[in-house]
Amino acid sequence: MSHAWIRFFHIASAIGFAGIHGASIVVLYVIRKERDRGRIESILGFSAKTVTAMYLTLAAVVGTGLWMGFDATIFFRQPWYWLSLALLVITSLLMWFVAKPFGKRLRAACAIRPSGVPRVSDEELASLLESPRVHIIAAIGAIGLVAILYLMVFRPAF
Repeated sequence: MSHAWIRFFHIASAIGFAGIHGASIVVLYVIRKERDRGRIESILGFSAKTVTAMYLTLAAVVGTGLWMGFDATIFFRQPWYWLSLALLVITSLLMWFVAKPFGKRLRAACAIRPSGVPRVSDEELASLLESPRVHIIAAIGAIGLVAILYLMVFRPAF
């Protein structure tokens, strides 16, 4: 396969990843105004349905990026290539350690005991929904994506 096609699939998978994963970020902002636990769980459920597609497109991004590195071995000698890969790993790990626990806390906060009483108070739920953690999660993803895009487009020689 030609390098142009590999690059095409790399860019297409990155756009797919950003679109699919972007839904999860939108969900975090949409639920900030919600107070109905059932509705919050439903909205979070929508986000959860995108996880498989998100990981598949992320795998396609990584796979095609590595393929381009092998196809044009010059990439392997370029610091921008390795830095962009490192930024992807760092961004992914930060999301794993910041966003994933936050999502679990949100789902747990919406849970209702068998007696019909919520597991956490309405005030605790509101505090969690209004947490600045949402902005931190969005910033991690946005900064990581923009930094990687910068490296790929401008290919700085450090």
